[in-house]
Amino acid sequence: MSQLSSLALIPADNTALSDEITRLAGHINAAQHRFLTLLAALIERGAWAGNGIKSPAHWLNYYCGIDLGAAREKVRVAKSLQQLPAIDDAFRSGTISYSKVRAMTRSSTPENEQMLLQVALHGTAQHVEQLVRKYRRAESLTDNLRDQSRYDARELTCFFDDDGMLVLRGRMTPEDGAVFMKAMDAMVAAQNPPVSQDDDTASLPEKTFPQKRVDALLALTEQAMNTMADGLQPLSSADKYQVVIHIEGGNQRGHEHSHEQHCSIESGAHHLPLSPATARRLCCDASLVPALEDASGNVLNIGRKTRAIPPSIRRALQIRDHGCRFPGCCESRYVDAHHVQHWCDGGETRLDNLVLLCRHHHRLLHQEGYEIVKRGEQRFEFLTPAGDAMPAAQAPQFVAATYDITSESLAIESEHEGIGLTIDSRTAVTRWQGEKMDYDLAVGAMLKGRMPGLSAGR
Repeated sequence: MSQLSSLALIPADNTALSDEITRLAGHINAAQHRFLTLLAALIERGAWAGNGIKSPAHWLNYYCGIDLGAAREKVRVAKSLQQLPAIDDAFRSGTISYSKVRAMTRSSTPENEQMLLQVALHGTAQHVEQLVRKYRRAESLTDNLRDQSRYDARELTCFFDDDGMLVLRGRMTPEDGAVFMKAMDAMVAAQNPPVSQDDDTASLPEKTFPQKRVDALLALTEQAMNTMADGLQPLSSADKYQVVIHIEGGNQRGHEHSHEQHCSIESGAHHLPLSPATARRLCCDASLVPALEDASGNVLNIGRKTRAIPPSIRRALQIRDHGCRFPGCCESRYVDAHHVQHWCDGGETRLDNLVLLCRHHHRLLHQEGYEIVKRGEQRFEFLTPAGDAMPAAQAPQFVAATYDITSESLAIESEHEGIGLTIDSRTAVTRWQGEKMDYDLAVGAMLKGRMPGLSAGR
């Protein structure tokens, strides 16, 4: 639709403009409900599965263009709504927004559903978010199993920000946190002794306390690396597997790496049978030590250890692919390098014969019949087990919407009218009139509903 046509839909009067926005907000709410209802049916039927799609969230990411994190939230909400009829009905009518529903479904139960819904109807999305956050905190503090809950909730996330800075975010149990902080404080003190006036470093700019902590954390890391020489050894990406394949000498056919021979993988004192497909997958991004044996299991020859994929090629591959190349996949961290033409079939360890794949899709390529076909120097086409080509992206992802400028209603309004919904400019407007929210009372009421013996007063 052209800009001129878009402007024709904007009311000239400010009151009418405001009413039009709130009216459409109600229609959007109702459409979001229908979307999630259909999504729940898609999940229940398993209709999202196929063509290597890992989960309903990945399906939404691929087919609807929704960010993977937001898609996971929509899947969670779609499942939760089926157990919350009052919230579901209010959402269906367009009265409450997806933002409110998303927050409520994090803590809503059949016992506190009506209470949360009243807050959503008479308050803002911020009120609902704050109430749910405070309730979850209060719930964790009254949990008899909170020690286990804290242990299960521990986490450490690391990612590089847009400016290249590494961002860390973590949660530890109180006792682990105390040990960590003691080590941090000791290292900060060791790295920053009192400075005398005669010290040459006295004129240097003073570090901030957060900067000192960063330096202390790096020092702790270096200390750990230095003390690992005789203990646990950190492994490079190419060394995450050391595959020892035992080949039976009686079946040798002139090629010691032939995948047609019977082979097994060494696991401690045992040799475990290994299928050719699994052997190929493990050897894609690993070091290889071939061992030739006679019929009695005596070792005849040990091949020289060689890296399947040199670090320089691995770095170039990471720069080119960024993550898993399988259509619709967003994984960028836990990925393997895969030979399009496998090394045992004569494929070379070259950039134009390699792609990055996550563990899930790597398994599909080797064991489920999916294939990669090289199309040009750096272009690869993925084929399903049936031999059909998978599109690299959904284009166009959406059919262009058409609007009738002469009509007074949009298609979504006609559709809602057809299913019996009456939505006007007041439907989605909150009933809040500026009064103060008593979070203590509200959290107490929710806890009382969960634990009848608990007093609502705090």
